[in-house]
Amino acid sequence: MKILLIFFTFYLISAAVRCFSVTGYSGGSVLVDSRKLWYGNSAKYMYKLPEWRTIINDKKHDSWINEGRFTLFRNDVGNLMIYIRDLNQQDAGDYWIKYHGQWSIDMTLNVTDDSCCKVSKTVIVKTGETANFSCEYSYNHIHDPKIIFKEGKDSIEKIYSRWKKKDRFSISDDKHINLFSVRITAVTPDDGGVYLCGVWIDRHSYTYSIITTVHLNIIDSCCGASKTVRVNSGETAAFSCEYSKHQRYFRKIIFKTENDIIDEVISTTDKLYQKERLSIYDNRQNLFSVRITAVTPDDGGVYLCGVWIDRHSYSYYIINTVHLHIISKYKVGTSSVSSYSGGGLMIKCEHPQYKTKPKYICKESDGCSERKSPGVQDEWMENGDVSLYDDTRAGVLMVFFRELKAADAGTYRCGVKESDYTESFTELQLSVKHDAKYPNSMTESVYLGEEVNISCQFPEEHKVHFCKEDDNHICQNISSSKVTEMSGSSERNEERVVTVSISNVSVRDAGVYWCGAETRDTYLTFISLTTKIQLNLMNLTPVQGRSSRKLSPSVPWMISTAPLLIQIPANHQPLHGAFTRWRT
Repeated sequence: MKILLIFFTFYLISAAVRCFSVTGYSGGSVLVDSRKLWYGNSAKYMYKLPEWRTIINDKKHDSWINEGRFTLFRNDVGNLMIYIRDLNQQDAGDYWIKYHGQWSIDMTLNVTDDSCCKVSKTVIVKTGETANFSCEYSYNHIHDPKIIFKEGKDSIEKIYSRWKKKDRFSISDDKHINLFSVRITAVTPDDGGVYLCGVWIDRHSYTYSIITTVHLNIIDSCCGASKTVRVNSGETAAFSCEYSKHQRYFRKIIFKTENDIIDEVISTTDKLYQKERLSIYDNRQNLFSVRITAVTPDDGGVYLCGVWIDRHSYSYYIINTVHLHIISKYKVGTSSVSSYSGGGLMIKCEHPQYKTKPKYICKESDGCSERKSPGVQDEWMENGDVSLYDDTRAGVLMVFFRELKAADAGTYRCGVKESDYTESFTELQLSVKHDAKYPNSMTESVYLGEEVNISCQFPEEHKVHFCKEDDNHICQNISSSKVTEMSGSSERNEERVVTVSISNVSVRDAGVYWCGAETRDTYLTFISLTTKIQLNLMNLTPVQGRSSRKLSPSVPWMISTAPLLIQIPANHQPLHGAFTRWRT
């Protein structure tokens, strides 16, 4: 409701007839003191001239008569007040108001267009807290007293002025910016309602200019719990709020709070009400449900489910708090990888711009119902049948499948939670193949101080990867100096055989080694481990003339002299007491 009364000019014609003019603004309202007494037992009439359109006809009431945007009421000193809301240009003209058998009023209403006077705001504050709102006025009213009114059921009451103080209410006037602020401390449900900011422009005739309308809502938490709802952008968000049975026919309302500001979203007394993308359904038992279709990130936030407090039209009990998280999921790419049942698979998901943000992997073909994440940073953690490592220095999530199964095949999301409401991910298509040749497993025994040669077979086009299991069964990179490529062929495809040499073998070199193939695309790196080598140590003195032992899978191969360089991370340390080289 927007109200503005600029000025009144009164002309006294006779004791029975009073004439005056009033100016208001389009979009605002006017409030007029007629200076005539209110007679409750006398019928009131109001007509628009010159067409004599009836607005109020033969109405009697002790204090308040309302017809649409037009109201006649009795003020606190017994005078008749004229109240016209939401003015437009068609309202301009002459009006005739009369009491049957008593007196009449001729009023001329002028309506002017001005953007200053269409101010209406809503303020929502919790019980016991402080309500603050401000009202801007024209430069012409810098020195006029500022006044606060409040709409009552059958009246408009003067709440605060220079001459009428009220506990918990105060006004501060900043004349430099033409703004006065209102403060109400320790608010109660009784403080809820419609407030009118006014300036006293004519002290002799008690006329006021109402410049701002403020709807003050008081909310009080009474019951219920807090809940969290997560929904993907573009989908439908739905939540329900439970109330007491005695509140079944009371108004239901939804507020949204953000940055300490609470706004009304939707309210109704009907069983079903829809407003654009929002709807409320009240089962009239003890539950009302809220749906928001085609949600966007802007819909995310904290929602308050409220029920009207009986006897207080602008006060509500908050029965539930709902934290709505809108997840904007952006797919940055799609990758695919094939590996072998029974073998190991390392996946490296790169998020360099979100190094410390939480990272996860989930199986999209299962609805991503289970998200696997390390839970801690810079430390390997087991989560079911996989191990995970969140490398915050590089912004990489490493996921290690220790032993692939057919059930592991499917579509995965390797993602990062950028914020509470935003995620990005790479889609991964994982296929698990069955091949009697892979994974290949072998055992080698070697004397301390000897050199051992290990030959690994893998597809021709892939980069070689060689690693050793640690105490947590994670296959960690080891350093190497050089490699010579060995290639051969089978009946089915082109393959490569690479030999790894470890010299001066020590006790710490014993353990499980893996050979595999490494592939890489824009966002993901895959390491498919296909050959498992168990290296055992012997303490006996080696036979004279024996300098090395060579281990190879039983497949045909032939030597090639073409060199192949493998890059090892600069921060990786070689095994204690040994060096590794790739050789022919």
